Amino acid sequence: MKKTIFALSLACAALLSGCLVPERFTAKVEIQPDASYTYQYSGTAIHALAAAQIKKTGSLSEKDKNVLKMEADKLSKRPDVQRAIYKGDGRFELEIESKKKAGEPLHMLEIFSVSTDKDGVMTIASKEINEKGKRDLEQVGITIDGTLEVRLPKNAEIISQNATSAPTFFGLFGTYSWKIGRLDQRPMMKIKLKP
Repeated sequence: MKKTIFALSLACAALLSGCLVPERFTAKVEIQPDASYTYQYSGTAIHALAAAQIKKTGSLSEKDKNVLKMEADKLSKRPDVQRAIYKGDGRFELEIESKKKAGEPLHMLEIFSVSTDKDGVMTIASKEINEKGKRDLEQVGITIDGTLEVRLPKNAEIISQNATSAPTFFGLFGTYSWKIGRLDQRPMMKIKLKP
């Protein structure tokens, strides 16, 4: 039985973003002294199932393309999405901006999150992709080329981080950045804000 992207998209319909993988992007998180924060994402994301279908058959059917256009329309109705345009070949152009209160979680494209535990420790991280997931994405030709920047206030205490570059001014606050060019790179930062 031939599976089309249309049939597979039905499985993703309840959670569109679970099918999208960030591709070429810049993302920014700015933490305020009161633990509120903003998040911005600008760039492209690729529909993983569409990429698999294109790899297998060389193209998408008109029906599949229409489903992806409808998904872009649905995504653009979310309050944090300023722009969602289906560009063809399973790719979406996205502009996302979220403003969150202290303690309010963020889950962007089901691959990036900000969360706060009961002790007030904020975790800013991308989702870990298991070996099978990495192989699957690589097999369909999905690559990542992005930058994540996290700007911290002066009252931030760094618990751990694996940034590509950190601020030089005493290394305590400022902008931390990650250059993400491989599927196995996982940005991660844990901080706590002092009162």
